[in-house]
Order: sequence, then structure tokens, then C-alpha cells
Amino acid sequence: MERRTSALALVLLLLAGLFPAAAATKPNRASFPFNGLISDGDLEKLTAGEIVIRNIRDRKNMCMPRGVCPYADEILGMFTELNPGYLAEILYMFPVEGNSDASIIGQSDAIFSDWPLYKEVIYTDEDTGKSKHLFPEAELVKRTDRYRWKSIWTHVKMDFLAPYDTELIIKTTDDTFFFSQINQEAMKYKFVTAVKPKNMQAAICCFKYRDNWFVYALGGVKAPVIPFVRNKIDHQFIGRIEDFTVFYINRFDIKR
Repeated sequence: MERRTSALALVLLLLAGLFPAAAATKPNRASFPFNGLISDGDLEKLTAGEIVIRNIRDRKNMCMPRGVCPYADEILGMFTELNPGYLAEILYMFPVEGNSDASIIGQSDAIFSDWPLYKEVIYTDEDTGKSKHLFPEAELVKRTDRYRWKSIWTHVKMDFLAPYDTELIIKTTDDTFFFSQINQEAMKYKFVTAVKPKNMQAAICCFKYRDNWFVYALGGVKAPVIPFVRNKIDHQFIGRIEDFTVFYINRFDIKR
């Protein structure tokens, strides 16, 4: 009887030691600008310096709350109006310490304003596993630069699609960066309209929240939600938006 009691006590002590440890590693949600729809696991990945991709598919699952930064409402408004059938979030964070406002906003503006760089973006086709240029053909149509606002109108071609026009918008404040990309023409596959004008949109915002910088990106496509082609659209459209965002995040010169 004494042996059983001792064994039980030992097990209880071990369990008691495990639970405080688990609680200690749970992320402090108050340190993040997101709502309760994002998991603790994703917050832990962000803290570890990883890029988090959430294939959320529905705007109701977006983890960005309104009013958290100067362009949060604009981004959420874009995708609420679009109401896409395919939607993904891309998240990244790094410390404010060592990364000044001027450095991060300046880098963001310079990177996304660099039109020739767009032609270097690499996309990995999930169906074949092959890497290729996201825009194998790309031509600058016109560009307008104003104070803290830019419009870059381009004529591009993506693999398997006919060429189409898209507009890139860049806006900045002293400590916030905003980028959007919207197709201005129908995106056609073999003379069939796959995506109507303004129905494929991407937006990226870089902003400070407490002790960290956050990169928040949304990419969405409004297209028929057909079960047997859903995965194809996820790969061909959402996969491209994800790779585009990750390509640019990896070009940041940041200190950790």
C-alpha cells in the first residue's frame, strides 16, 4: 500500500511540474495585434522568427482587428467588399529595437517601388514542384509618384494565364507602410475568364505594435468555389500571392 501511495505521489509531482512549464511558454496575446482567431501555435512561430501562412479561405477568419494601425481598416475593407472564395494571410514579426522607423519604412518603400525586382520573384508550382518566375513577362505601362503615394501600372503574364494589367499602390506614413495589388483586367485561361477585373487582390501592411514590427498580408481571389477545382485555384492563385509576399519579406535587412 505504501509503495502504491509513493508511486502515485511521484506521478502527481511530475504532472504538477509539467503544467506550470506549459503555462510559462504560452504566448502573451496582449503582445500581439491580432484577435482570438489566430492560434497559440502560430503566435509561437511568429515569436520564433518564422513566417506564418494561414489559408483561411473566408474573410470571417481574418485575425487582424480594425483600428490597430493606420491602414488596417483599409485592408479589411478591401477584402470585406471583395468577399473572396479563396483567401490567405501571411504574418511576420521582428523587434522594434535595432530597427528604426526610417530604416523599415524606407526599406519597404524602396523594395516595393523597385519595378525590375518584380521580375525576379520566384514561384514554386505545388503541382509540379518546379520553381519558375512568377511574372515570366512583365512590362511597365505607367508610373505616378507623389508624396507618400505611388501607382505602378503594369502589364504582366503569369504561367497558364493570358497577359493582363495590374495596378500596384504604395502608401506610407512615418511608421506604417501599405502596398496593394489589384488586377485591372480579366485573367483568362484559354479564352475563359478565370478571374474578373479587380477580383484578385493582395495587400501588405508593415506597422509597429508595442515592442515589435508586424508584417500583415492578405491575398484573395473571388472566383467560383467549385469543390473539384478548389485545390487548383489555391495552388495557382493563393500560392503565387504567398510566394510573392515571402520573397519580399526575405529581402528585409533587419536586426533580431
